[in-house]
Parts: sequence; structure tokens; C-alpha cells
Amino acid sequence: MVRLPRYAGRHYFADPGRLRASVESFVEDAAGVNVPGVLCAVIVPHGAHPEFGPIAGHAYKLLLSAPLTSALTVLLAPATSAPNDIGAVLCDSADAYATPLDLIGIAAPALDELNRAGVAVLREPDDESVIENHLPFIQVVMGDTQCLPLRIPAGADLAAPGWDSAARQFGLIIAMANLPQSREQAACGAIERLDGRFFTGEAPAVRSVGLKGLFGSGSRKPVAPSADAAVLALAIRLAKAKGAQRGQLLARQGSLAAFALYH
Repeated sequence: MVRLPRYAGRHYFADPGRLRASVESFVEDAAGVNVPGVLCAVIVPHGAHPEFGPIAGHAYKLLLSAPLTSALTVLLAPATSAPNDIGAVLCDSADAYATPLDLIGIAAPALDELNRAGVAVLREPDDESVIENHLPFIQVVMGDTQCLPLRIPAGADLAAPGWDSAARQFGLIIAMANLPQSREQAACGAIERLDGRFFTGEAPAVRSVGLKGLFGSGSRKPVAPSADAAVLALAIRLAKAKGAQRGQLLARQGSLAAFALYH
């Protein structure tokens, strides 16, 4: 079973040659950044290619020179159409995603490992665009890699103990999320200070499901959960489990930003 591309010709070029050339230009035009350590995760924005490509290019350019410790690349994307009360994470029921460039397989054994570790995974069709739009970047920059594409609902159980043990088996984590924009979540400016304070507890950190600790403004008004915030929180948790101690802002334009988490 193959999940066919649904957004080709709308969010990105359907022609393979034009698609590859456009992705290469986003990466080549980005400023080169050196991360002084071992890369654990990158956070990249999402949208259509013309929207997020120039910012995401900075993170994907970093992958050209970063040594990877495992062939398994984990993709975290917001499941914005899923009900907020779903505690499980979602993965497409197909064996592979198709893009105009080629097929990219889903690492089914890794899904089995997650389930054995106590992380609930539901195999549900992926009708959203986020993962599909990023796959050409991954194919151009990383070549033939195994992927574990997970969609994270706002109510996903980020506190499940199995995440920590699973993270140590993961390779690079690519988290696809946009920053919150509402006034109640204005403290997300802290996400730009993803430095040692986040990992030592000196700054607001991800606690349990952790979204209020990271994105809350301190007001009594509750912060509405969002799938993007869940992706950010889970990415930080997994990066910490892999040993990340530092973070670096690579580029930002409004709610679109790229980060590197490393040790």
C-alpha cells in the first residue's frame, strides 16, 4: 500500500525536475550554520513550499554536514484534524509515501517498538499536507532513509514513559511545527531561548504533557491546546532523552522558525 501525493501541484511542484530544483534552491540559498555538537533534532515550520521553504532550508542545509547516528529518521507533524481527546499518535496505514521524486518507506518495525514501549499508535490515513510537503526536502537532502512519520494530536499522551526508551533508538528527529501566535501564548518567545536553561530546569520546561509550562503566559486564562504545541513539546522531550543540552535558533520569520537541538 502506498499513500499517493495529494498536494502536488498545489503546495509544491508536481514535476519532479522542477520540484527537485526548487528544494535545492531553498537549501542552497540558506545561510550555512555550524552547530557545535551532535545534532539530535531540528524543528522546522510547515505550510506550502513558497511559505516555509526559505526558513526550513536553514535546517535542512544543516543536515548536509551533520553526521547521523541512525538510519531511522522520525518525523513529527501536527494532526490538526484529529479530535483533541485522542491520546494516541497517528501513522498512515500505508507501507510508504509517494512523492514526485520517489517512494519513501514507513519503518513498520519502529511502530511495533513504540507500541511495545507503551506508546499507543493508531494506523490512520494521513489526509493532511504537512508530512507530504516535507518529504521532498528529506529525499533531496538525506537520500534513501527510513522514516517513521508520526502525526501528533493536541491531546496526545506526551508523558508516556515509553517515549524516553524509544527515543534512544531513534536517529534524527524532524519536528514540523509553527510557533503559537496568540497573546495568551506570547511566552512562546521562550522557545527562541532553547539553550541550557530549558534542559536544567532554570527556565519554563516541558513538564508531563508540558504545554502550559512552555507556552503559558502566566495568566489565569487557560491556554487552548494545539497540535503544533504538542509537536514542539514532544520534540524537546525526545531530544532531551537523546542527550540534547543546547538549542540554537537558525532562522525566523513571524511564526515560522527553524531550530537545532544538540549536545
